[in-house]
Amino acid sequence: MYRQSPTQASCMRRRAGELLWHCRSDNCAMKIAFVFPPMWTPHSDGSLQIWNREVTTRLAKCCDVLVYSALFSFLPDDRVDGVRYRRFDTHWDSRLLKYLRIVRRALAIRGATFGSDLWWPGYALRVALDLRHQDCDVIHCYYYPQFARLIKYFNPATPVVLHMHGEWLTQVKFTNLRSRLAKIDSIISCSEYCTKSICTMFPEVASRCRTVAMGMSPKKLAPTHERLQRVDLPSRRLLYVGRISPEKGVHVLIDAFEIISRQYPDASLTIVGAEWVAPREDITDLSLKSDAIASLIPYYEGSYLAHLKRKLSVDAAKRVTFTGLVAHQDVPLFYGQADVYINPSYYESFGVSIVEAMAAGVPVVAANGGAVPDLVLDGQTGLLVEAGNPSAMADAVMRLFRDVELRRSISSVAREMVAERYSWEAICSSLMTSYRDALGVPDHQEERWPGPMCLSSRDLATLSVGEIEGNSSRSPERQDQCHARRRDA
Repeated sequence: MYRQSPTQASCMRRRAGELLWHCRSDNCAMKIAFVFPPMWTPHSDGSLQIWNREVTTRLAKCCDVLVYSALFSFLPDDRVDGVRYRRFDTHWDSRLLKYLRIVRRALAIRGATFGSDLWWPGYALRVALDLRHQDCDVIHCYYYPQFARLIKYFNPATPVVLHMHGEWLTQVKFTNLRSRLAKIDSIISCSEYCTKSICTMFPEVASRCRTVAMGMSPKKLAPTHERLQRVDLPSRRLLYVGRISPEKGVHVLIDAFEIISRQYPDASLTIVGAEWVAPREDITDLSLKSDAIASLIPYYEGSYLAHLKRKLSVDAAKRVTFTGLVAHQDVPLFYGQADVYINPSYYESFGVSIVEAMAAGVPVVAANGGAVPDLVLDGQTGLLVEAGNPSAMADAVMRLFRDVELRRSISSVAREMVAERYSWEAICSSLMTSYRDALGVPDHQEERWPGPMCLSSRDLATLSVGEIEGNSSRSPERQDQCHARRRDA
């Protein structure tokens, strides 16, 4: 097998960037392919699905965007909001994984199944082969280094970006991980916390690691005048938004609310989200220390939601509301009615609901776990408490109840911070910078580069529908010109 040296790989990336710049100078839309995990549909309201949808629809305003996914019940090839989707049947992969899990259980093999090369191999191969005919400028692969490496093997001249929405690279025993990361052009993570952990474990790829955060829509979450006025009022409506799962610490929140309600009988708690318990081995066993894991084990037996309801006293139960699943587009209504947002999670790789609450002007109390300190600066953008400690959580909430000035200050500072850093337009700008780095485009060329690489957040937000239709795809004639120019070069 032919192996590139690091110098050859660097030269290839730089050359690809120069060629792409020449094409872009003649108004060829940059073409980006996103490879979505095959076990999930990209058209639901999970955090990855929301990120993919919000980013790809914005990039489609000025790029040619293609998303690969499994077929599910959709058409094999269609467009959604200006984004082209190619979907493959994964029936045989599903059967393979079913038998693989049976064998692993029978042989008592531990560890994450998704670290294996037998994780959806047919899907990965079909995507890799199909990409050879797509003339993409960048390939953006979510989660799985084995997918990214296979895609790179069949598309050696195209930069491949591996996107991690957690710490799996440092937690999971992926096959031949170190050598595979060496072949990938760029690695992006959802938080500085995750990026630092990757750089620490794999210093040889640190120069290719970047952070591109999760995002939110400031306009959709912007607090109303009534909401801003309520910061000064003595109402006590508490809110949690997220999965109902043991590692999210909702039982700690219930215990904290019992303490709060004894001091403030008018306090209420709304829990927005469905019971969706992640497999213990996928998050809890990988991310938490042994004492925290031991404390959570009982909650994995039976229904976690039923555990929570049994914990509530009769009086507290009257003031706790479980909404069940709520469409993401309707969640801002709950932020608008809340006085304090509580995130009790033992671990977060980012903390989307924290950013959303901040954007809505709701002061935040959050457990100190994972990437949360990247968002919550204690006493400035929120209050941090020890994870798993209901007394500390209750004390922090009651401190906000008592201190109007602290509530007002935290709300203002946090809202300004997230509007600047975590709008979807800011995320897209950061992502395009990462693509530029992967392509090896020098800074002086970026200034001359027409299109999204030099578009501001305002530009991305205000492109008209006509401009989208004019810029988001290549005409056949323009495609032929771009192909010919690259062949000649």
